[in-house]
Amino acid sequence: MNIKNKTTRNSLICYFVIMALFVTIRLLSSFGVLDFLGSVGNYIANAFVQIGILFTISVFMFSGLQKSKPKDILRFYGFKKMSWKAVLYSFLLGIVVYILNVFVVTFFRVVLTALGYTYSTGSTITSYPFWLLIVNLIVSAVLPAICEETAHRGMLLRGLSNKGAMKSIVISSLLFGLMHLNIEQFFYATIIGLLLGTITMFCDTIYPAIIIHFMNNALSTFMTFSSVNNLGFDGMFNWINFNLVNNPVTAILFIICLITLLIFALIFLFKRIYRETAVKRIHMLQEALFTEVMRSTYYEELREISNQDGMQVGDSEDEEIEKKEKEFDKIFQTKAIDTGNASELSNAIMMEDEPYKPDKLSNILLTMCIVLTAAVTLMTFIWGVL
Repeated sequence: MNIKNKTTRNSLICYFVIMALFVTIRLLSSFGVLDFLGSVGNYIANAFVQIGILFTISVFMFSGLQKSKPKDILRFYGFKKMSWKAVLYSFLLGIVVYILNVFVVTFFRVVLTALGYTYSTGSTITSYPFWLLIVNLIVSAVLPAICEETAHRGMLLRGLSNKGAMKSIVISSLLFGLMHLNIEQFFYATIIGLLLGTITMFCDTIYPAIIIHFMNNALSTFMTFSSVNNLGFDGMFNWINFNLVNNPVTAILFIICLITLLIFALIFLFKRIYRETAVKRIHMLQEALFTEVMRSTYYEELREISNQDGMQVGDSEDEEIEKKEKEFDKIFQTKAIDTGNASELSNAIMMEDEPYKPDKLSNILLTMCIVLTAAVTLMTFIWGVL
């Protein structure tokens, strides 16, 4: 089996194990089996799922199947350094995505309500101290941003990239939405997944997706804290809801203008992040390669290497060129790793001559992942389970 097929199959094996364990824990929690853990049970279960399942399996089980070092696997997933400007733009984009997501959630809430779905009201929060906000930010924002992105925009997106960029983005986003095992979260999570997958693929780094994911969850958590403690940060959304009832024309015009502005901001920030990540690393790689190639001793070293390999005076020019090309490929791979553009695994995939052909086991695993998570998600819509 070539490296492309092996990478895709191993990523789907790991993801199926993740989803099987995730669904099992979710069902046990739903039916009260984990109630003995008490009030902190949800926090313990969530932390275990994020760290013990999503992150551990995505990194360590996958690296074991690939027979690669975890450090190289993380680089393959896109854990590559970014400039402080790219970090800043990612945080700003996270704010934009959160506001847009509020409108997306509202839209699908109306659709599901019209279809007869009853949203769970949950318990009324009367006290929300600051220490609990910190705990919720860690459990609901920090851990999901790192662990869920490692599994979906890391292992799954990269593992499925042999199918093509578009297919890998769509499939990983669909599974990201289904992974929530909740019809209330499926639609907006899938849409966010499409955005995060596109950013990760274009920018060739997972950090913007992690930051945006963190900001979306953190702002949602903070808005609940603000509402309970009457801090007023949710005032804009309250104003929109009030005017939709009392002055719908003004509210709708405001929403249209705001969404238009946010879309322009999203495109602007996306371009900035792209320039500060992928474009900058490509320029670094070009400079490193040009420096290496322009050295006066470069071709002399190639000739020496060729002679050491047993090249005779009578060897043809084509053979000499072929050896030079192979040596350049080695230099390119080394510089790509040195400049943070590639990992040993991505280099192996790139240099693989044999074309990728999805095997039956990979297709079966992918189908089982979709069917399993879709079935549980539909249960939340039809029977209100979970």
